[in-house]
Amino acid sequence: MRKPENNLFRIDKRASLIGITALLLISVASYFMFFNKKISENVEVEIIEVTSLKLSILNGCGVKGAASEVKDNLINSNFKNVDIISWENVKSNKFIYGKSIIVVKRKDENKLKYLMKITGISRRIYAFDENAIEDFQIILGRDYRTYFK
Repeated sequence: MRKPENNLFRIDKRASLIGITALLLISVASYFMFFNKKISENVEVEIIEVTSLKLSILNGCGVKGAASEVKDNLINSNFKNVDIISWENVKSNKFIYGKSIIVVKRKDENKLKYLMKITGISRRIYAFDENAIEDFQIILGRDYRTYFK
């Protein structure tokens, strides 16, 4: 026996297909409108103005020539207003640093933010010294090549 043709089943199938497609389009559109905001709306660009930054680089990892290599890297990168006043081994040759660190000698948060931005080093300690000739020291650890390539 042959089933009688029922046009209602075909119409219901088309209507449900159109409804599902409409829901899918609405969900995709709402995702792009509400959840996927432009990056420029969320990111604040911070311009740090530094008149001058005096920096010493200390080799704390024991790799021969590491401080000189980093000095050359910073000079060749043309960072404005950065004066590298010395580069040498850590006193008494204690090459114990696994991670690079910034030693803050003078309290200036703008200069610290700038130095952290240009080097990528976020670890820091504070050792304020009014008699220091540099603003900061960078003690290079064994990871220094991740920051200075």
